Amino acid sequence: MRPLDPRLTRYASGVRRLLVVSVALGLASAVVVVIQAVLIAGLLAEVIIGGTAPADLAGRLGALAAVIAARAALAWAAEETAGRSATTVTAGLRRDLLVHAAALGPRWRSAEHGGRLAVLATTGVESLHTYLARYLPQLVLSVVVPVVMLIYLFGADLTSGIIVLVTLPLIPLFMALVGWYTDRQTRAKWASLARLATHFTDVVAGLPTLKVFGRAKAQAEAVRRVTDDYRRSSMVTLRVAFLSSMILELLASLSVALVAVAIGLRLVYGDLTLQVGLAVLILAPEAYLPLRQLGTQFHAAADGVEAAGRVLDVLETRPPTVGTRQDVTAPIGLTLDAAAVGSPGERGAVGPLTMDLPAGQITVVTGPSGAGKTTLLQLIAGVVRPDSGAVLVRSGTGDEVPVADIEPGWWRSRLGWAAQGGALQSGTIRENLALGSPDADDGALRAALEAVDAAGFVDALPAGWQHRLGDGGSGLSQGQRQRLTLARALARPVPVLLLDEPTAALDEATEQRVLAGIRRLAAGRTVVLVTHRPGPIALADQVVRLGADGGDDAFGGPGGDGPAEPALATTAVNPW
Repeated sequence: MRPLDPRLTRYASGVRRLLVVSVALGLASAVVVVIQAVLIAGLLAEVIIGGTAPADLAGRLGALAAVIAARAALAWAAEETAGRSATTVTAGLRRDLLVHAAALGPRWRSAEHGGRLAVLATTGVESLHTYLARYLPQLVLSVVVPVVMLIYLFGADLTSGIIVLVTLPLIPLFMALVGWYTDRQTRAKWASLARLATHFTDVVAGLPTLKVFGRAKAQAEAVRRVTDDYRRSSMVTLRVAFLSSMILELLASLSVALVAVAIGLRLVYGDLTLQVGLAVLILAPEAYLPLRQLGTQFHAAADGVEAAGRVLDVLETRPPTVGTRQDVTAPIGLTLDAAAVGSPGERGAVGPLTMDLPAGQITVVTGPSGAGKTTLLQLIAGVVRPDSGAVLVRSGTGDEVPVADIEPGWWRSRLGWAAQGGALQSGTIRENLALGSPDADDGALRAALEAVDAAGFVDALPAGWQHRLGDGGSGLSQGQRQRLTLARALARPVPVLLLDEPTAALDEATEQRVLAGIRRLAAGRTVVLVTHRPGPIALADQVVRLGADGGDDAFGGPGGDGPAEPALATTAVNPW
């Protein structure tokens, strides 16, 4: 476990400033400590040996008070600077982590698993605060202060300086041994926490299904077992921390005792003056103090050191190359040319998909679960990159541009996306409808609500569309959340609409009214609608069936013995 990862100084400029300030304040503090010890030793020697009255020492006592005040001010400045820097750095790293995780795309996030990533962005980054505010400044002091103390000790008393020089390395040596053991325990603790977060998020996500099948209580026992693993790992780490702190204190105390014995013997034989002996005796513990405190802070910051490494590993993962083109004009058509995600036989693999999605038409995509319908929409949106083949955007001029070459923000501003299950956030209904389109016109939003048969239940709410929703749209039914998500997509003045199971949670009568609204507001736009239900097929200008051989995915899966024809396009008679 490295006390300071050099990558941290590259990704967080605040760490470099913190190190520079810590060195400056550490040097100033060490010098002040030496001055304080010399003043105290001189005052005591004059009173004890010279018999000087305290009243005659008023000036030097005032100087000592000023030095003590300066030491306190430096300690406060170091604490305040470290705390402010730690807050700034952790906020910046959390922001960079989230932005970079978003840039890496959903495939990377699904492999990393949302639970582990959530722990890293919350508990992990938060543990960095202790590491930056306490451990890192103490690490600087443990280097600077002993050096200054040794310089004075060698000048004042060579014997004491040699004793301190010989015994001082014993503390970091023992700390290294403890660190090697603690590193393993910290990794085990972090792995337990990641398992707990992963399992808990999976249970919460699937709680409705578990409740329906009577398996919710069984999962409580599984969560309890994982929690016990984390508790045991934490207790092992705490035991190591307490035992190692006791050993460090013992080593430091014995070392100071050696210095004290040597000073006492030489005072008895007159080989050392009282003033020098007192100054050395006062400064000897100060040489060991930063290392002792570093050992204490080490265990408090162990989680932060581990988290820093994991955050930096994520930040060093190279995201896909971002396109820059912004010259695609409407009407927009789409072509998939043998686009595939993953390799044949790989779990979650989709494709190769080859199809043409004409501009200004509604294409309905059907197929069994796992055939790649949602992945098809993600390919078109550019949030997932094909491992082979290409997704091409056909502009009004006839030019074909790969989605990977288009600037992502610009391309997504040309898309309307209605996610499966309804994607809403905490806020008013109107804020959710205008999400991504802050300048949206109230008339367009109202027309979209009416088109998806949502105006009635929205108007029935006490505050209308100013009604506040909880996280995930809590307070509304699944069908209501789905219709609001669909209304948001339809209200956007964009040339391409991507609709993922827009009627999955609706009854048949409501579905027919919603489909009529989609037909009305989607006129002239390129629509790709994914569905399991037969109703939306009547809306289609073109139907594409994935996994046409009845397999679970485009590579055959359990339903077929070999590779399936990935997509079958047929023209449907449109009764609308």
